[in-house]
Amino acid sequence: MNKIKLFLGLFLIAIGFFTSCKTEDVKPFITLSSDVTSITENAGVATISASILIASQNDITVTLDTIGSTAKGDGIDFTLNPTVIVIPAGRLSGTTKLTAIPDNLKQGNQTVAISIKSIVGATSDDNQKLAITIIDDDVPVKNPPLLVEDFNYPVGDALTLHGWSIHSATTNPILVTSPGLTFAGYVGSNIGLAAGVNNTGIDVNKSFGAQTTAGSIYSSFMVNATASSVAGDYFFHIFDPNAVTSHRGRVFITPVSGKMSIGFSYGTSPAQATMSTLLNFGQTYLFVVKYTIVDGAANDYVSLYVFAEGDDFNTEPATPTLGPLTGTVAEIVPTGVALRQFDAAQRITVDGIRVNTEWNLKP
Repeated sequence: MNKIKLFLGLFLIAIGFFTSCKTEDVKPFITLSSDVTSITENAGVATISASILIASQNDITVTLDTIGSTAKGDGIDFTLNPTVIVIPAGRLSGTTKLTAIPDNLKQGNQTVAISIKSIVGATSDDNQKLAITIIDDDVPVKNPPLLVEDFNYPVGDALTLHGWSIHSATTNPILVTSPGLTFAGYVGSNIGLAAGVNNTGIDVNKSFGAQTTAGSIYSSFMVNATASSVAGDYFFHIFDPNAVTSHRGRVFITPVSGKMSIGFSYGTSPAQATMSTLLNFGQTYLFVVKYTIVDGAANDYVSLYVFAEGDDFNTEPATPTLGPLTGTVAEIVPTGVALRQFDAAQRITVDGIRVNTEWNLKP
């Protein structure tokens, strides 16, 4: 009997020892996870966890890596602190924090790629990777306008009392009229009053400063015309005080079957190109004249964009409404915008002029 008890005791001890050895040989498997898949650039935080299913008798350390990220670490675009997750003995998980670093740069969304660099006390596989998106919340920095003209002056004043200069004729000044124009979403909408380009006579210009560097100048403005002469002609153009008759970017209004035909030319009359769609008299539209300076002789060109209420003008369209147009006439140094009175029958209201070196039509 004693021999039997001794045998059973030794057998149970052997089983326990074998089981203990097997348990210690099986290492816990690490699973990486995040509480979110994206964070905002303005100090957004993601909690990164390393987890196991069965608690270990020893601490487990998981060292993380961010190789492959489009965002920059080291406190530039984000911090990962700490970079080592510790799962204490007897616990099932440990955590670290990924924090975005705000800046003023328009970079677009960026990604932080998190993977396991090394593990002590556990195991994993090569598929343990996380991707956290940092959502860019910066608004592109806008260059200040070269010119803002909202005609916020007393009704009936001549524009020449408010920084506009005469470059043609001596009678019938262009006057401030009321009300001003509105165009939903446009930065110059419903501010101040307007200019009535309503006769034949004085033509005026206002300087935005001579532009000589290669690039584009965008002159935007609202237009509401109720009448034009039978022949029609141009009422707006880009001006150079040293080339007084060399008007570039000419915008035309001609009546056709009770509607408006919009024409455009680089520097000649009549118009080089006309819109295929006729516009309505009495309706407000948004026009943008783009003058592009190109290094070299006779390379400059102009484009015209025309928008009706409801059109998308948040970004510059890939194709202008009319143009690009160029010509054999001499180039100018774009220096100002000009309003032209060409006939006693015309009734053209202009408002909200903005001149920029970039497409910038929204508040």
